[in-house]
Amino acid sequence: MIRVAQILGKMNGGGAEQMVMNYYNAIDRENIQFDFFIFKGSRHVPVEEIKAMGGRIYVLPTLKRPFRYMKVLKKLLSESGYDIVHCHLSTLSGLALRAAQKAGVRVRILHNHSTSGGMRELARNIAKSLLKPFAKRYATEYLACSELAARWMYGNVPVCELTESAPPVKVARIMRNAVDTDKFRYDVKKRSELRKELNIPASMTVFGHIGRFCPQKNQSFVIDIFKEILLQHKNSVLIMAGEGGDKELIQAQVIAAGISGKVIFTGQRNDADRLYSAFDCFLLPSNYEGLPVVGVEAQCAGLYCLFSDKITKEAKITDSVQYLSLKTSAADWACAAVCCSKLRNQNGAAQVSNAGYDIKAAAKDLEKYYLSL
Repeated sequence: MIRVAQILGKMNGGGAEQMVMNYYNAIDRENIQFDFFIFKGSRHVPVEEIKAMGGRIYVLPTLKRPFRYMKVLKKLLSESGYDIVHCHLSTLSGLALRAAQKAGVRVRILHNHSTSGGMRELARNIAKSLLKPFAKRYATEYLACSELAARWMYGNVPVCELTESAPPVKVARIMRNAVDTDKFRYDVKKRSELRKELNIPASMTVFGHIGRFCPQKNQSFVIDIFKEILLQHKNSVLIMAGEGGDKELIQAQVIAAGISGKVIFTGQRNDADRLYSAFDCFLLPSNYEGLPVVGVEAQCAGLYCLFSDKITKEAKITDSVQYLSLKTSAADWACAAVCCSKLRNQNGAAQVSNAGYDIKAAAKDLEKYYLSL
C-alpha cells in the first residue's frame, strides 16, 4: 500500500480540500492511503471521517513561521517514509516541496488549483508571480485542475490527461475536480426539505452562491446583481453559503442595501448537495478561478449557472452554463439570472459524468497515476 502525504493549507471548507476528500472517499484505500498535513488554525477538518478511512492528520505551523514549518514537516515526512508528497499550496508550495526533498521523498507533486486576478489582490498577485519558480524548482511532477491553471503556473509545457502517455519531458497533467454525481444530482425531496428548514415558500425563486468570502469570489457583485434581481422579480431570495474574511463586509453591504430579509447567510455547510437542489440559479462572478468545484457540483444538480468570463471555458461541462463579462452591468446579469431561474437541466448529472467528472472513474485514474510513479 502507498501512503500519500497530502499537503494542504488551512482546512476551512475550500474547494481544494473538498476535492481531496472527494478522491479520498472514492479511491481504493487497500492500495492508496492519504495522510493530511494541514495548517494550525484549520476550522473545518473532517477528523472522524478521515480517521474512519485509515488516514492520519498532522497539524503544522503556518508559513508565517517558514523555518519552523519546514523543520516540522521534514521530520514528519522522514519518520513515516512517504513515497509520494502531493502538495496543494499553489505558489506557496516551495517550502513544503523543499522539506520533502530534504526528507528523501522521491515523488513530489505540485498541484495548482487557481490563477490570479483582481485589483484588491494586487500585492498577492505580485507575490504569486515571484514565488512560482521556487514552487516549481522542487517538484518532480506537475498537476493542475484545468489547462488554464496549468498554463498559468507552468508556462509553455505540454499538457495531457492524468494517465495519458507523455513525451520524455516535463509535462503538466490535468486532474479533474470530479464529484459524486449520484450525490449531487437534482433531488425534489432534498429541495422540499431544505426550503422548509430555511422557511422558504415553494413559490419563491432562490438564487444561490457557495464560496469562501474573499476578493477572488467577488461576493460584493453578487449582492449588486441580487439587488437588481429584486427590481425585476420581487418574489426572490438569495442564499450565500460559506465563511471567510469578507463575510462581515458583505453582510454590511446587505444591511446598507436594505435587503436583509431577502438574503440568507448559512455559514459553512456540509450538505451542499441539498443546497443545489433548493436553488433555481447559481451565481459565480469570480475574479479568477482554476476550475471551480462548486461549478461542477451546480451543473450536476441541473442548475443553470452564470459564470464570469474570468472563469475558464473548461468549466462549461454541460448545456447549462452562460458566461458574462464582469464589465457587464449588474442589471444585465440580473436579467440573465431571472431567465435562467425558470430552467432546469434534467441531464446534468449524466453530462457531468460523460465529461469525465464522475469521482468513481476519476479516482481509478488517480490510483493508476500514483501507482505508475
